[in-house]
Amino acid sequence: MSDDFRRMAVLAGIDIDNPELRRRLDALSERTAALLGRPSSLVSMVLDSAQFFAGSYGLDGWLGEMGGTPIEWSFCVNAVRSGQSYVVPDAAADALQSGNPLVYIDGIRSYAGVPLVVDGEVLGAHCVLDKAPGEFTPDDLGELRRGADEIVALLSSYRLPSPVIVP
Repeated sequence: MSDDFRRMAVLAGIDIDNPELRRRLDALSERTAALLGRPSSLVSMVLDSAQFFAGSYGLDGWLGEMGGTPIEWSFCVNAVRSGQSYVVPDAAADALQSGNPLVYIDGIRSYAGVPLVVDGEVLGAHCVLDKAPGEFTPDDLGELRRGADEIVALLSSYRLPSPVIVP
């Protein structure tokens, strides 16, 4: 990641805890899961040591309750670091992901995610997850990108006012 301070400053400038924003991000996640025929979809925000889910659909168990994971378990961090789509058709057979606890404990088998870029900074990813292996088509990635564009516009519309510094 190029400049984590700048990334965190951009993220801190968004009212990410706004209930209406969260509701809308959940709805976009639900739509993406339905359009791609996957059980789960996320809007993840990647921090320095963890990721949290600003929006989600279809998560169950501890993952749904916790609303995030340590960064070492994050698939999305790969889209953030590279600034590119990240696709894993079969995580159990993937050299990078096969040792991930989300794979060998929770059974995540496939993932596709695209970066969320606000003000030139990659803040997180819009992704789908499945407990079954599966391929992702260019159309699937295109739909994720369309959803990501909507998410970026939505995040940008929930900016916090800039602080006024009085001498």
